[in-house]
Amino acid sequence: MTVVFDTYVPGSSLLHRLDPRTKLWIALLACVTVFLLPATEYVAALLIAVHLILIASRVPWPSLAGVWRQMAVLSLLILVMQTFTQPGGTTLLSLGPLHATSGGLERGLELALRALSLAFITSGLLFTTQHPHLVQGLVALGLPYSWGLTISLALRFLPAIQHLFHAVRDAQASRGWTPHGSIFRQLKSYIPVLVAVLIGTLRLSDQLTLALAARGFMPGRKRSRWRELHLRAWDWILGIACTLGFLAVAWLNIVDHNMP
Repeated sequence: MTVVFDTYVPGSSLLHRLDPRTKLWIALLACVTVFLLPATEYVAALLIAVHLILIASRVPWPSLAGVWRQMAVLSLLILVMQTFTQPGGTTLLSLGPLHATSGGLERGLELALRALSLAFITSGLLFTTQHPHLVQGLVALGLPYSWGLTISLALRFLPAIQHLFHAVRDAQASRGWTPHGSIFRQLKSYIPVLVAVLIGTLRLSDQLTLALAARGFMPGRKRSRWRELHLRAWDWILGIACTLGFLAVAWLNIVDHNMP
């Protein structure tokens, strides 16, 4: 499976135009809310709401379907494991010592929906925020600049290394290279590919070093920014509204747990 690191979807929606710090705050509140919601139907409603927001922000269906594909195996595993290991309710199916129960099925569905909600909330942040802006927002919130630079370079060069790996592998395959045998023999046959990728990565790192030196990058120096971040009216409105909504959910959750 090909892993795509650059998931940004260009657009001009309100979600795209929000300050990255606002989106990080809203995403954090939403992720915590996923764990505070008490029942399966509430989690499902949140998941549907996230989908509607992303669709309204013109995130294409293939991007949403990609998240579903990547989460399908994990969600199914959570559902099956909880169904056969969580006691409670009536027995739906027996496989030797394992018993699928209705309580386990309900609990598995709830956990699977929570995992899906977390995946789509974080994916929505990446769909609507360019990586440089996301890193700039993290640095503005207090993340050390060196850490932000590391994250930015990783997001920039991981796709390049990935493409290099596929190019080397395809070049080797065109020359008759075909992994076969046991899994250990197949892994061993990938050594020439990995050596070529390592050499290419070292060349990329050398070019990166020269590029940073040409731009005057030195640790400890005050950095200038091409574009400053500014909180606009919609940032404050949505940030405050989401914070109040989160506090309401948290308060209701505390009241529900304290009720006899």
